[in-house]
Amino acid sequence: MIVVKNKMKFIRGILIIIIALSLFIGILWGLVFLVITLFTKKVDNPNDVQKQISNVVDTNQVTQASTIPENSVLNEWNLKLVNNDNSVDRSYVPELEEYSDGIMFDKRAIGYLRDMINAMHKDKITGIWVQSAYRSYEKQEELFNRKVTSYKEQGKNQEEAERLAQMVVQRPEMSEHNLALAADFNTVTNEFENTKAFEWLQKNADDYGFILRYPKDKQDITKITYESWHWRYVGEVHAKVMKEKGYCLEEYIDYLKGAESV
Repeated sequence: MIVVKNKMKFIRGILIIIIALSLFIGILWGLVFLVITLFTKKVDNPNDVQKQISNVVDTNQVTQASTIPENSVLNEWNLKLVNNDNSVDRSYVPELEEYSDGIMFDKRAIGYLRDMINAMHKDKITGIWVQSAYRSYEKQEELFNRKVTSYKEQGKNQEEAERLAQMVVQRPEMSEHNLALAADFNTVTNEFENTKAFEWLQKNADDYGFILRYPKDKQDITKITYESWHWRYVGEVHAKVMKEKGYCLEEYIDYLKGAESV
């Protein structure tokens, strides 16, 4: 009887050890998986991103803007195209949140702007600030008219003055600043391209969903002179594909539509 009891105790002891080891291994694997997930979540595989966008391209092959399905990615608020040929209705007023000192930005995107600026500060780049972001239609009209007046004072007629002004300051309803998705940095001059902040943005802005909206080599497409200071929020996935392919926003929208010209 003593031998039997000892055997039972031994077996129970072995079972307890096996159960305890199984639980420990299960917990250990869970922790390893959690750590791997946390450290890889931020990193986007370009191939995975490309697959997401390719699905959109297939869905919208040769689709015209007037027939874009309601659930199409082309209707996303962060991809709204505003330029000389695509105006925004004056009834559109984004939900705004203050960034600092009365500067307003789209509430849905302001967190990415803050995170980007904070990341720059952590990288010892402190010479960066937002000079301008959201502008009302009235403010944009005031700026446009002021630029027209300056050209007229140089001897240009009204038509030529407006044409030249529109290459520098967009008309109201044709400016991204009316969307509250564009941020102008520092002194709003192309001296900005010589700063460490500009260099950092070129390398990292896509991680936060921002793009250089008016690149130097795309002026014939955007119809806007090069603006190193003007950065636009489009969302991380879109920003990464645009950077990889070297597209400006106009080209990217055509790409999503499956246009033959791209």
